[in-house]
Amino acid sequence: MNDNQHIDRVISTVESSIGHRLEVDRLGLETAYSQDRNSHSLTVKVISIIGGILASALFVGSLYIARLDQTVPLLLILALVFFSAAILINKKYDKVILDAVSVSMYALSYLLLAMGLEPLPGISTMEITCVFFALGIVTLLISKSYILTFIAILVCAGSPAILIFELDIPALSHILLIIWTFLFLLLTWNEPRLMSMPSMKNKRYLAMRTGLLFGILYYLYLVSKTDGFEIEWQWNLVSSGFLIIMTMWVINCLLNRFNCDETGKKIFIFTAVTICLGLTAMYPAISGSILLLLLSFKVNYKTGIALSIAAILYFVGMFYYDLNISLLHKSIAMMVSGVFFLLLYFIIFKKPRTHEKA
Repeated sequence: MNDNQHIDRVISTVESSIGHRLEVDRLGLETAYSQDRNSHSLTVKVISIIGGILASALFVGSLYIARLDQTVPLLLILALVFFSAAILINKKYDKVILDAVSVSMYALSYLLLAMGLEPLPGISTMEITCVFFALGIVTLLISKSYILTFIAILVCAGSPAILIFELDIPALSHILLIIWTFLFLLLTWNEPRLMSMPSMKNKRYLAMRTGLLFGILYYLYLVSKTDGFEIEWQWNLVSSGFLIIMTMWVINCLLNRFNCDETGKKIFIFTAVTICLGLTAMYPAISGSILLLLLSFKVNYKTGIALSIAAILYFVGMFYYDLNISLLHKSIAMMVSGVFFLLLYFIIFKKPRTHEKA
């Protein structure tokens, strides 16, 4: 079956389901199918990008061998050239090999920029971090490709994290976690409108969503660490409070989606959620990973669902083995949480099954 026949079949199926004629962008569908047909496998892309990164490492090694690593003007000029070339190549061409070249040049530009700025007098780590963040924003505004958009999101998420370690400000990880979670919430909640925007074509939305997800998981990991930082329980409670409120809101939207309108059931579910997540309020990584799971489920984001489940299992294990929390507290939290999920599953899926029997 060719693309046109498959498109006709899908459209006719949808029209028979909704009962009226469906107006679609036929040219856009055919273009999307053509791009998917000509796309390479993920394995080929990953191998190509790894090869580009290794080539970048070889280039940096050659700079050290030639004793050019201390030539600040040369490093800054090369950083600017590589950054501009990476953006230009990615905008004009859509091939795997050139993707690998642009990614390696893009990564090299940041590395050379750091090497060039660090020896300069009066340049602090905060200023270098701000430059990295600004370049990430510029990339998001200029580049239309998936891979550079994804890397730019990671740069924007990771560059502020440098300040957490450099300035020893663990509270900053909680603030950044709240900001990135809110951005991910806005992105997923407005998915249909964003994906229809011309600026989000070529899967840019998917790249932004995946990058935000990895950024949130990284900050959840940071706030879950109890070693290396002085524990600030008040910040744990602040970030947990935000995550729990957002989780309650998403659960309410999902219940409305499943036509669960009974006030008694909603009150019970919200009370159970508050109790269960409240018991883990000093460990915001658990409520954060649950929120990611619910948001990913709402938009059928399979990668997010898989990573969220893995994160829940990891953070629950970390919570249970945290020596700063009493064993009684942890046991009660685990038991109540298990009972909550069983009851939640029963309440949500009981009503649809009743309709099926009717």
